[in-house]
Amino acid sequence: MVLPVNRFRSRIATKLYICLRCGAKTAALLFWVSLYMVVMKMTVFKSTEETPVKDWSIIPDNYSVWQGAVPLTKDDLETSKHDFVTWPEVDNNTIIELKNRSETVYKVCRQRNLLSQKVNAKEFYVDHNHSFVWCNIFKAASSTWMYYMNILGGYKKKFLERTKKIPLILARKKFPRPQIKELTEAMHEPGVLSLLIVREPFVRLLSAYRDKLEINQLGRIKPYYRKLARTIISKYRKKEAQEKGKSKIVGPTFREFVQYLIDEYHPGYTFDEHWAPYYTFCSPCAVNFTVIAKVETLTKDSMYVIQKLNLGPVLNIKAGERKRRHRGLMNTSRDGKNTTSLLMHYYSQLDENMLDNLLEIYGIDFEMFGYDASIYRRYVQK
Repeated sequence: MVLPVNRFRSRIATKLYICLRCGAKTAALLFWVSLYMVVMKMTVFKSTEETPVKDWSIIPDNYSVWQGAVPLTKDDLETSKHDFVTWPEVDNNTIIELKNRSETVYKVCRQRNLLSQKVNAKEFYVDHNHSFVWCNIFKAASSTWMYYMNILGGYKKKFLERTKKIPLILARKKFPRPQIKELTEAMHEPGVLSLLIVREPFVRLLSAYRDKLEINQLGRIKPYYRKLARTIISKYRKKEAQEKGKSKIVGPTFREFVQYLIDEYHPGYTFDEHWAPYYTFCSPCAVNFTVIAKVETLTKDSMYVIQKLNLGPVLNIKAGERKRRHRGLMNTSRDGKNTTSLLMHYYSQLDENMLDNLLEIYGIDFEMFGYDASIYRRYVQK
């Protein structure tokens, strides 16, 4: 009787072993199949399918025809030195447009009683060797022209491609911050060309917010702006901020950021350089800029400057047929979303009263540089 019992136990153990072995193989197979599907979805399938974008009832507007106005946090990417084999010839329309912009600036300066404005020389670069003066506005093609300034300053292109040093610091070694007297004298020298580059004010504002204060893909805020982020959060989310204490920062919303700007603003207030109004930052009413360029038409505007000062041989840029490479970047942001959709998404967090208050800060920029703020009436909450 003992023998059959042992045989029965042996058979049970054998079958159990086989079942466990088959189960383990099946589990392993399912694991590798699942892993394979995940990898395929993240690579091959992702590149062929269209990412669904939330429908914000896109309204056709002037943003859809902009050149180089986006992406919203890499504003210079599609107008950088890598994107053009050759640059476009400057036509009469460009020359007429540049003249009209200068006249509009002067007209608004006179209407707003800003002709006696003090000069803010802080962000000016004076290149005496090339008879060139540039005021650097952050988030408005600043990377592109900072690169050019470094070339004009004598740095080799290979060095600029290899170095890890900040371009602004390199440029300041060649072109130190000028005193007001030096800037004024340089502006009045014969043949000197002065350049100011602007961008649609609210697009720049959103770009600055997304770049500096919004949580990035790594769940972080840039170190320099963490203190400001905490300040905004503690002011508009007091209870939540107290509960979180010094734990991981949750970035301020765009509405909170705008409300902070509105509450802090007063005549003479000093803004952060990335969202300071143009008319206070570069003093266009005190400095008669030769060229008012725009990010939206940057290639032709820049070509005018390059041809006027004969900078082509130095910068290795020739006029001719424009060959744009990264066409897919034209109307998309860093995360691939349509620019208009992003504007609608963020500015829909505001109400009409907030928009009116925001225009108290940036309205002069809209008037002075010929931008239309009325489109935002469609976006904000009624």
